[in-house]
Amino acid sequence: MEQPKRNKDNSLFSILVLGIIMFVVFISGNHSKSETSNSYVKPYHTRTGKLVKGHVRKSISTSPNAVKRQNYSKGYYQRHKSRYTKSKQE
Repeated sequence: MEQPKRNKDNSLFSILVLGIIMFVVFISGNHSKSETSNSYVKPYHTRTGKLVKGHVRKSISTSPNAVKRQNYSKGYYQRHKSRYTKSKQE
């Protein structure tokens, strides 16, 4: 008994595999790019009236102590809430 001949042209299968690979690369490329993009901060006035120029803020800190400072800052502002509430003007 003779085996049925297989179609040696697997172009449909290869196009499907190539499409899936391109889709995965496209999704992963967009995801990582959006996380690492820098952002522009508009000029603003602080609560003491000082003007801060517009600048570009890095998305990721390069300092080795960044996490330690962030955690301390969060705790500080939670402990001293009354300092940063706006006083009522009469």
